[in-house]
Amino acid sequence: MGASPGFQDLRRRRFGILCAALSALFACPAVAATWEIVPTLTIDETYTDNVRLSAPGSERSDWVTTLNPGLIVRGNGDRLRLDIAYSPLFLYRAREGSSDVIHQLNASATAEFVKRTLFLDVRSTVSQQNISAFGPQADNNINITGNRESVRSTLISPFLRHDFGLDARGEARLSYSTVNVGSSTSAFSDSQATGLDVRIKSGPTYKLLTWNAAYTQQHIDYDELLVRDIDTQRISTGAKLLITPQVGLLANVGYEDNSYLTTGRAPKGAFWNVGTEWNPTPRTRFAATAGRNYEGSTASLDFSHCTRLTVWTASYVQDITTAHAQILGPASEGTAGRVDGLYQCTITDPAARQTAVNAFMDQNSLPPSFGAQVGFNASVPYLVKRLQGSLGIRGVRNTVLANLFTQSREAKGPLDQPGAGDFEQSPRIKDSGASVLWTSRLSAQTAAYLNVGFTRNEFVETGFVDKQKFIRLGMTRHFHPRLLGTVSVHRIQNVSSNNAAAYTEHAVSAALILRF
Repeated sequence: MGASPGFQDLRRRRFGILCAALSALFACPAVAATWEIVPTLTIDETYTDNVRLSAPGSERSDWVTTLNPGLIVRGNGDRLRLDIAYSPLFLYRAREGSSDVIHQLNASATAEFVKRTLFLDVRSTVSQQNISAFGPQADNNINITGNRESVRSTLISPFLRHDFGLDARGEARLSYSTVNVGSSTSAFSDSQATGLDVRIKSGPTYKLLTWNAAYTQQHIDYDELLVRDIDTQRISTGAKLLITPQVGLLANVGYEDNSYLTTGRAPKGAFWNVGTEWNPTPRTRFAATAGRNYEGSTASLDFSHCTRLTVWTASYVQDITTAHAQILGPASEGTAGRVDGLYQCTITDPAARQTAVNAFMDQNSLPPSFGAQVGFNASVPYLVKRLQGSLGIRGVRNTVLANLFTQSREAKGPLDQPGAGDFEQSPRIKDSGASVLWTSRLSAQTAAYLNVGFTRNEFVETGFVDKQKFIRLGMTRHFHPRLLGTVSVHRIQNVSSNNAAAYTEHAVSAALILRF
């Protein structure tokens, strides 16, 4: 089906804004930048015994052919960092007799226009995501589920930095962002947001007592007229007092005022939290806080420890957020983000570390995510509580990544308005899961990986529960520095309290990847 006129107008506006931002980026002084331009081509043939992820007895098998040309552009200089990966995906399903063209983009850039003063960040993505937890959870674009859409996001953010001698350092940032699902069948409303973020913190003069202050505001404008726009404001100040060179006391106070509709207390009021931070070595950090805000008690945890070959992390976050903010957030949950953590202690330069991560991903042909991709669909604010732990071990030939999480999401807006999405089924949703990825270099030219995991998704008020288990195996062979082949198989099983939502899929895939 063709895109609606409104959707076409939105695409033109976003394209014009992005082009203007990119023009500004390339206009900045970056004569010392080094450039890498890599065209790619992937040809893939997949057999699946359940192309629609249907319930037992309704499965349909299919052969799916994909052609995936791509272009990678990377630039790295004193005043410009650029990373663009674009790849349209052409699919043909033989038995279904259907074809699709799917666009995939991951682009980011930072430019420095005035030395140490004026900067510009630009980020744009087009990716395919499961948009609702209440439906089949495909982990690729082969399947036809009705629950997978192209999600587009763009962020443009100019910012200023200034050092006030040795006493303080400040930053002021403006932002404009868009999130678009591009489907009339989705309850998720497209949105645009503008924001202001002003921060100042103590400079090198302060040793035993350091301080910070911040003011943020954001306006989210939803395209759906019946979805209420959201305005948020927050002002805060904090301090850290060193008791010893390794141990400090933390304190933070502030006030926030939010405009969204809620069935509970007014979403505004003072907040505070206190805690401690422990840094026994430059490679180890532990910080924990407890406090209160207008919702009640709050808490946070942030632990990280790395060695030359390992990385360990644990975190707990509790915050009011939106799907707009989550989609625009950093992609640290993917495989590349976890691999990046493995190199944090040994490669401190971000550009050099990114090069190492890209090389590792290419050598092993790893999936973008090694956990199940549970979708979520809502345009109302919600309270998220997430506890997570991860482990990474890197050896000469073997690498292991593991992740464990549990989270809850609770709607903070009325559920009788458009955009409630998954919260229409239940105002509280709980997810938990674990996954492990093991890669092995079998020889200089051959690598293999094993990926296993499970997730549990519960709609608390209705009692609906999905449990998904998966296993993936893959092997990569480098026939030439620019030519490699991959073979992979996977099994996905979803057990549901609703028998109609249960499914099992087995698939095998073979691909050739050419880098020009």
